Amino acid sequence: MNTDPQTVVVGAGIVGICTALYLQEKGRQVTLIDRLPPGEDTSSGNAGIISVGSVHPEAMPGIWKEIPHMLMQRMAPISLRPAYAPRLLPWLVRFLVSSSAAKADQSSAAISALSSRALDYLQPLVDKAGAQALLRQEGTLYINETSSQFAAAKLNCSYYQRRNVDYQIVEGTELADLEPSLRPGLAGAVLVPAGAQTLSPLALSRSLFTLFQQQGGEFLTAEVTGFKLEGKRVTALHTDCEISSQQVLSNQVLCREVFITAGAYSKTLAKQLGSTVPLDTERGYSVDLSNPGFQLKRPLLFAGRAFAATSMANGLRLAGTVEFAGLKAAPNYQRAHNLAQQGAYLFPQLNAQETKSWMGFRPSVPDTVPVISASPHFDNAFFGFGHGHLGLTQAAVTGAMLSALAVGEDCPLAISPFRVDRAW
Repeated sequence: MNTDPQTVVVGAGIVGICTALYLQEKGRQVTLIDRLPPGEDTSSGNAGIISVGSVHPEAMPGIWKEIPHMLMQRMAPISLRPAYAPRLLPWLVRFLVSSSAAKADQSSAAISALSSRALDYLQPLVDKAGAQALLRQEGTLYINETSSQFAAAKLNCSYYQRRNVDYQIVEGTELADLEPSLRPGLAGAVLVPAGAQTLSPLALSRSLFTLFQQQGGEFLTAEVTGFKLEGKRVTALHTDCEISSQQVLSNQVLCREVFITAGAYSKTLAKQLGSTVPLDTERGYSVDLSNPGFQLKRPLLFAGRAFAATSMANGLRLAGTVEFAGLKAAPNYQRAHNLAQQGAYLFPQLNAQETKSWMGFRPSVPDTVPVISASPHFDNAFFGFGHGHLGLTQAAVTGAMLSALAVGEDCPLAISPFRVDRAW
């Protein structure tokens, strides 16, 4: 084993794995660290959508009118546990500020810039890993059940027009041709033809991680608890346990440079490196149905219900909703069971017998624009987190940007909208 200080990536979800792979392309010897096996936390239970056409921030103009109704119902698509309300308030205030027309348009430009390049950077990694069978590109369909929802969706297509995203309006009478399993009588939909999906988020992460190992990467199972700092450099990471490795002194991992890609757990680590970020978690739920009785041609997103339906290798996954309750509260798996009940309404022929329920932590910032940035305080520290609902979509382009920052090359995208020290 190389006993010199390594390039260390903290967090082995899809963003961390893609970052590690792009760092390897720059010639770095990389160590991934996570308390869980690679890809098995938030990266495993999501809807599997690669949303190339994403342009809409969560903080859309006018959303303030909807928040009181959305938050105060325990089983609503978006809910807030009352005990967590005081802690969420600062985040929520910034979220509302981000919903101004000017700020939302600015966020939209940054989101689109990242998402539109998703497959440009993910596909080469998938090809190199031999995992092409895990990707499918048949578009993404955004379903609107009521005429008022559909009218609002048509108005919001102006964001697609501004970002030059191809889209198609699908009237309700045409939905059966696209997705025969949907219940009749829905108002209509918006189809984004460039949308893609993976047939298994976990299998995709594992395939990319195998490539990382084949290229000489090392994985350590540990939780990073802090850093050893010398001047403007991070020289070691403190972990919660001793690791058997020549590279480790006691519970310290020596590092040449460090990348924080730990999702919702990144906030504390970034703060220890002098950067305070308004990061919170939108807890999402999913339920897998192993024998649904039909197969969808593409992912479907139900805007009014805040969840998606995606056919995957092991059946149908219903995934989504938002629950604000922090990182420590126990899951409310009734929210997952409720997805199955809603699925039975939307797909009349659905066999809704559940096989697996799941909850994960989406790392979300108020303006929906992730942090992809060098540290302003330490010369060898970098951040890549806060992707919210778009972690799978934006993971590979994030990794390419961070690796470019590390070696002093031009980034694929202008870095200023994603800086950790931007005006929040």
